[in-house]
Amino acid sequence: RRMEALEVHGATAAAQHFWLRSFCDVYLEAIKPSLRRPDPDPSTLQTLLSCAELGLRLLAPLSPFLAEEL
Repeated sequence: RRMEALEVHGATAAAQHFWLRSFCDVYLEAIKPSLRRPDPDPSTLQTLLSCAELGLRLLAPLSPFLAEEL
């Protein structure tokens, strides 16, 4: 919504909040034990990849060089 309203600062804050607070702080910390197993759950890996892709797609218009590097 913030991108459609051309609120760049708000869109950047929303993307940063998703990436840092929701994805890294919550989801990655929750699945660390699962990822340490020799056979991690495929649905966990699929969710991880889907969230990472979403986060990078949100970040790309705001920080293209950073998103490309990640």
